[in-house]
Amino acid sequence: MNVSVNRKPTPRRPLHLTVALVGLLALGAAACSEDPNDAVTTSAASTVPGEATTTTEVPLPMGDIVATALTGHVFTQLAGNVVDAGLVEALRAPGPYTVFAPTDAAFEKLPLDVLHTVQDNGDVLKAVLLHHVVEGAITPETMEEGELTTLAGTTLTVTKVGETFFVDGNPVGAGVQATNGWVFVMSDVLVPGQALGTVVDVAVTFKDAGFGTLVTAVTEAGLVETLSGEGPFTVFAPVDAAFEALDPATLDAALSDPTGLLTTVLTYHVVPGKITTDQFEDGGKLTTVQGEELTTTLDENGVWLINGNPIAVQNIQASNGVIHAMGAVLLPPSLG
Repeated sequence: MNVSVNRKPTPRRPLHLTVALVGLLALGAAACSEDPNDAVTTSAASTVPGEATTTTEVPLPMGDIVATALTGHVFTQLAGNVVDAGLVEALRAPGPYTVFAPTDAAFEKLPLDVLHTVQDNGDVLKAVLLHHVVEGAITPETMEEGELTTLAGTTLTVTKVGETFFVDGNPVGAGVQATNGWVFVMSDVLVPGQALGTVVDVAVTFKDAGFGTLVTAVTEAGLVETLSGEGPFTVFAPVDAAFEALDPATLDAALSDPTGLLTTVLTYHVVPGKITTDQFEDGGKLTTVQGEELTTTLDENGVWLINGNPIAVQNIQASNGVIHAMGAVLLPPSLG
């Protein structure tokens, strides 16, 4: 059962206003630069193992981080959010800084309700954006595995698989030098759930953004205390649309048997340990708390599937684990 929730986000401001802001920022930043290569771009192809090859236009060094990012013309949504959060001047400061910058395509992966929940809360928006920024200039040559502290006070974990670096399980793309640091192209938005608390706290925070039914089900099954524990846990969390797609009789049967059927289904979505997508194996198996296995596969577009169902939002960090939002409810094979 596949239920896609990867809808294209609706901009939170009129598109013409965003474009105007982007243009003004780019012109202002370029005017401050003495680099003769202003507004020159180059192509960088994705080299992530198993992912479809894509090419992204990225800028050559042309000015500060704001100007450098804007020249690529693939960071329109990021630029609009930076304006809303009042962070333009901060990111044009001497620094140096390293920014893991999500492209427009990265924002388009987010379900609309999740995106709007972030954008409609100024404090949350600022925290999410600063979660992508660390102090110091990290170059492609000096990047290494380990932990980085962001300007939001959260932690990013850098890993390496083959020749590809990952941040919190998300592949790091091309790096571009700016006058006050470096910008790395990211194909995913980094969600700082760890600042919100446990996997339960994260789900409650995003209750109105798609986890309402899950929160109710976890509460009814008496699993709140368990999933608020030390863990760590990996939770494949179905969004509301996933529950709505279930046969009503199946959902009613589960909800009417909270300590039996409902607990069985919910614990089939939980795996011991913190497992981000960079640790998945194509055709690999994950043993759930319920006792049966989940199968991880990578499709031709580089999207990870769990039992054949795509992950909608991957690697949402929590203080006691990680959440992968799912567009489908996973039913144990033993239930037929």
